[in-house]
Amino acid sequence: MIINYLKIFVRNFKRFSGHSFLTLLGLSIAIACALLIYLWGQHQWSFDKFHADADKLYKVITHRDADGSKQTFFLAGHNIDITGVPEVEAVTHISTGNRWPHELCFWPDRKVDECVYLNGVYASENLFDTFSFPIVKGVQEPLNNPASIAISEKMAETLYGSEDPIGKTIMVDRSKEVIVTAVFRNIPEFSSIKFDFALPMDVLQKQWGMTREQLDGNFFDVYIKGISGTNASLISEKLNDPRVIGESNKSYGLVYEAVPFSKFYLNSNYENGINKGGKIDQIIQFGLIGLLLILVAITNFINLTTARASLRAKEIGVKKAIGANRKHLIFQFLFESYLMVFMAFLVGFSLTGLLLPAFNRLVGEQLSLMQLININSVIFFLGFLLLMTLLSGAYPAFLLSSLRTARILKGLSSVNSDSLNIRKALITFQLAVSIGIILFGSIIYYQLDFVQTKNLGFDRENVIRLEPTYRLLQNYGPFKNELLKYAEIEQLSASDANPLEAGAGTVLVQWPGKSPETQVSFQVIGSQFDFPELLGLQITDGRSFHSEKDTKDSTATEAVISLNAAKMMGLSDPVGATIRLYDYISCEIIGVVNDFHTNSMKESMEPVIIYRKPIEQVSAIYVKYAPGKAREAVDALKSVYSEIEPDFTMKYWFQDQTFDNLYKSEIVVSRLVIIFSFICFVTAVIGIIGLATFNAMRKTKEIGIRRVFGASSNQVMGVMVSEFIWPVLLALGLAIPLSWYAGKEWLMGFAYRINFPWQIIGLLLFGLLIIIFLIIWFHAQKTISANPTASLRSE
Repeated sequence: MIINYLKIFVRNFKRFSGHSFLTLLGLSIAIACALLIYLWGQHQWSFDKFHADADKLYKVITHRDADGSKQTFFLAGHNIDITGVPEVEAVTHISTGNRWPHELCFWPDRKVDECVYLNGVYASENLFDTFSFPIVKGVQEPLNNPASIAISEKMAETLYGSEDPIGKTIMVDRSKEVIVTAVFRNIPEFSSIKFDFALPMDVLQKQWGMTREQLDGNFFDVYIKGISGTNASLISEKLNDPRVIGESNKSYGLVYEAVPFSKFYLNSNYENGINKGGKIDQIIQFGLIGLLLILVAITNFINLTTARASLRAKEIGVKKAIGANRKHLIFQFLFESYLMVFMAFLVGFSLTGLLLPAFNRLVGEQLSLMQLININSVIFFLGFLLLMTLLSGAYPAFLLSSLRTARILKGLSSVNSDSLNIRKALITFQLAVSIGIILFGSIIYYQLDFVQTKNLGFDRENVIRLEPTYRLLQNYGPFKNELLKYAEIEQLSASDANPLEAGAGTVLVQWPGKSPETQVSFQVIGSQFDFPELLGLQITDGRSFHSEKDTKDSTATEAVISLNAAKMMGLSDPVGATIRLYDYISCEIIGVVNDFHTNSMKESMEPVIIYRKPIEQVSAIYVKYAPGKAREAVDALKSVYSEIEPDFTMKYWFQDQTFDNLYKSEIVVSRLVIIFSFICFVTAVIGIIGLATFNAMRKTKEIGIRRVFGASSNQVMGVMVSEFIWPVLLALGLAIPLSWYAGKEWLMGFAYRINFPWQIIGLLLFGLLIIIFLIIWFHAQKTISANPTASLRSE
């Protein structure tokens, strides 16, 4: 019997090859998209869950009252004291970053003339006890010794090849010697903590030239391991005891919160101190898109299968006449559905493999089909195939098996009006989903275009950010003078913060007349005298910095502030006023500049203070070059850099790249939504093509009769088109409010956002009607142009 059903399936596939191929194509594309989304979602979901004590690990974050609202940053004080907290087993501090002193240059044994930049962390002694980063060679507690370093397998191979690295001496910054005491396994891709080497916190203290008290005043990534049976709320309560958080931090209005570490990666968005999701929202969004794509493909299957019902009526009648019961017919059609779904799954799996490299480049991950080879995935896909078979095959099976034998054999049976209404409902669903996703994708596109073109208040174009070395900073004057000799180099300056991503602000600012209860967060940037000019800031009051001012005395310096900063301070005439930063830097306000953004558009514009800072204390050099001269500017930089700093490889970034990285997640989301909306719309068009073809076949005699009675081609075409008008209008009625709500919720994540782009709805409706009309016209034209007498004589 199974073999007989298989033969019937193959014959029908060949008989209706065009529509069978459309069905297979639609299902295959939808399955491929669903598999890609599943791979990405599984990868995101697995972050930080591999640690042995994942259920006991917590990340400590800090909330701060400022400007009448709560700000949240994901660091905590180094001075956190857990000695009196029995619910906490251990605390681990980790200092991370992508700049010096975390990004260091190392010299491989085989290439003594060129260094390799590697990224590392400075951490507490118990780093490898707290987290599951297995030591594969050497001592198990490598950070107990302040003169030791632990390196990854990848770093060991890069520096020493096949040699044993244990006991080797490494020079840190060409000034500090440390010994390799351990090699740890390469950090997994699904870890939010990534590093090539680990050094003790004592080394960081020496790198920064700090005392222990100054180090305790800094904030780092802080993780705690609780004992069994504790929970996040209890630990959070204990952490805010003044003896734990510190009296000074308590007086500044800081509040600690313990967040389960395994959940933090997916839930790291906070608004006014309250968690508002994060990457988990993207997983849900794309999971929903994948589900909708599958449902759209399934509706195609149902539409095309039920549309072919009248063409298979005689087959069903003959089977019933020779004894086949309804149960056997239902099983046959479900079996055919399973074969079609299984074939689509194989084709979809193959498409996934072909598309995966491009998808990896798009999302910036290293996904592999091998992630699908596990027991959980196998069970999931078996259930997935069964569910798709039931969804796609159940209704056609029950519909076809219900046809009456006598009416079939007399040629009186046809698909009833109920099934026609169901097909229209399914087409409406397909179009509603497609239009909704396209509208949502359009909102994302318009918002990102708004973000990329909005005036930030300063010039970010044609600027290179250069990573300095200590030697380069000591020779900053000659370096600057030599570079400015090149025609393509326009300006040069330096600062301790990138204006595109300055990070969290500070409330440690005092000004005349400030109330002790006032807590205002300021963005503070230390820079060289010509930094405001390099940014293109406009002086609205007072003056900018003078080049001859000596900045070596950091206790008395000059500052320019933004208009918003003057407003927050309540100073009607701020020029000449004295302010204090961090309780130890005194500044005289010499000028006021225009407001400008110092973080992404998701955050409100903060008041800014720019003060003069010694060159040895800046973290980056900024080079402004002539438009269209990027390559020449880089060549000039490399030439001058190598003369002054021959020991290091020059490390630099374009500011445009940094700006794009601020919205990397949103850009990836927008691209994926646009791609999936296009695929969803194509899948819906496939369904319309199939249904339009069968609609033309079903109305062959009706069209012939109309033509005999004098109906013109345009009138007949109107009849054909009219069946699709109401589904389209109803689809728009469903899609517009849903996409408007989803888009509004997504836009709420931006402090600066667009209004809903209503203009695209009219364009979308017009374009959709044109496409549907062309599809129907193309498939109905043959029937309309045929001789009506031939149509009436058919069958």
